[in-house]
Amino acid sequence: MSELSYKLVSSGSELKGAFEVRKQVFVEEQGISEALVFDDHDGEALHMVVKYRKRVIGTTRVLFLAANQAKLERMAVLKPFRRKGIGRTIISFLSEELKNKQVEQVVLHAQYGVVAFYKSCGFRESGSPFWEAGIKHLKMQRRL
Repeated sequence: MSELSYKLVSSGSELKGAFEVRKQVFVEEQGISEALVFDDHDGEALHMVVKYRKRVIGTTRVLFLAANQAKLERMAVLKPFRRKGIGRTIISFLSEELKNKQVEQVVLHAQYGVVAFYKSCGFRESGSPFWEAGIKHLKMQRRL
């Protein structure tokens, strides 16, 4: 998979590709309402994409909660590209980008089925499980 690239969104077509990945993963696969998947925070968020050749195949967005705290949201990778290390590289890529912006802590709401993945990326549980968009989640955090 040497033809993968990880980058911050820098064009309307990349953002459109990110939204298409989110739609396929969250709306079509998981049955989450589009109104929950796409919200007013998209305009203020930092978005990143993973491209295979020229096609967007993965994405996530980052909201800045405070000067030194960010929240990772809407991380998604298209089904044929999962379990190939892409998610781990997204976390690594964003960790470096956020360190450069003086972010010290990253938080996220992990779907319960992928808590082990986030633990393997250095996140730790913080709080009790809760339901969001009809799916069990757990708040997690990591110091950078």
